[in-house]
Amino acid sequence: MKRYFLYTIVILTAFACGSSKQTTSVTQNPSYKKEMNTMHPQFVVFNASDSLSELHYKIASKELLYTRPDGINFYSNVLISYRLYSSHDSKEILDSGSVRVVDQNNAGADKFLIGKISVKAKSPRSYYVRLKVTDINRNNEVVAVTTIEKDNDLNRQNFIVRSASNDVPIFRSHVKIGEAVTVTYKAKIGVSLFVRYYRRDFPLAVPPFSLAEAKAFQYAPDSTFVLQLNDGTASFAANQKGFYHMQLDTTKRDGITLYNFSSGFPDVKKPEDMIPPLRYITSKQEYEALLSSTNKKVSVEKFWMDCTGNQDRAKEIIRKYYNRVQDGNAFFTSYVEGWKTDRGMIYLIYGAPNVIYKTGNSETWTYGEENNINSLTYTFSKVNNPFTDNDYALERSASYKQSWYSAVDIWRQGRAYLQD
Repeated sequence: MKRYFLYTIVILTAFACGSSKQTTSVTQNPSYKKEMNTMHPQFVVFNASDSLSELHYKIASKELLYTRPDGINFYSNVLISYRLYSSHDSKEILDSGSVRVVDQNNAGADKFLIGKISVKAKSPRSYYVRLKVTDINRNNEVVAVTTIEKDNDLNRQNFIVRSASNDVPIFRSHVKIGEAVTVTYKAKIGVSLFVRYYRRDFPLAVPPFSLAEAKAFQYAPDSTFVLQLNDGTASFAANQKGFYHMQLDTTKRDGITLYNFSSGFPDVKKPEDMIPPLRYITSKQEYEALLSSTNKKVSVEKFWMDCTGNQDRAKEIIRKYYNRVQDGNAFFTSYVEGWKTDRGMIYLIYGAPNVIYKTGNSETWTYGEENNINSLTYTFSKVNNPFTDNDYALERSASYKQSWYSAVDIWRQGRAYLQD
């Protein structure tokens, strides 16, 4: 069904300051399980000025319950509230507010509710934001967290990317070949936006028991070019696969980065895109045979048929495996596709963890019960990366070797490790 974008009607806005109220615990439900919540709101931060930031939101109408309070028209009824803190560990609320979003949708159109909330956040400092989205009609809510980074005027949150066709913000860091977008800097100043283009073939993550050191990233770009700014806005379209790092000041590393991966990203549908994720569960010889096959679709199907011994089971295990690949792309993409990252690798093989502990700079995943000696725990530390704020590195250990091979063996028997 065709998707329509809609700037939502905000019928109520309330701001209030408070203090001595506790933030959410670092213990969370499995936030990487899509089926856990009926809503999956998206947010992007834009530092509109030194004293004001914008929280742009996007909610799919198909995830909301529309009711007829007047007996005639169908309406959604959503409350978006936020609390602003100085840090992840702070208990003092610096600012809070909410907006109520009502959408009339008698035609049942598949569309997105898009709008923004203005937040009083002054430079130069950073903030932690806890957001709660409540579908009042369904009596269901989800919680999201983000940060507002105002420590300098050059980082990615000082830019906002919009679709050139409808001027709607883009809630993703990847663009498609030829997709026309505009990039706006907050101050609407400057003459040029300097772009560093990188065409790199990054390897996928190594197994969790491998202690090999990762190679240092080479910051020298493959090429550079300049975009002209008009009232702080530049037009852009990616014409090559890779990523584009845009800066106002080339003496710094801060800026905003846009990525172009495979044509269908984040979905995985083409046979040539289905082979690379199999590297986690194949031998070197099997993988090279898949890559060199003349009919990759047949080769992928044969691989899974050999694992399951049954066509119906093969279809089901293919669905589960590549759903995890696509979820990994949605959750963990940084400067590489999400399934290639450390978190994407663990998610693909083991599934969503039972418990997640999050701090400002780390995530700890537990498979099994908390404080159980037989449970499996992985810890990821946030990496300071000028291209993305979604880069986490796994703390590897040789102790993971047995559990890794056991999980891989379950996949090779035609069964998903942890049922989805």
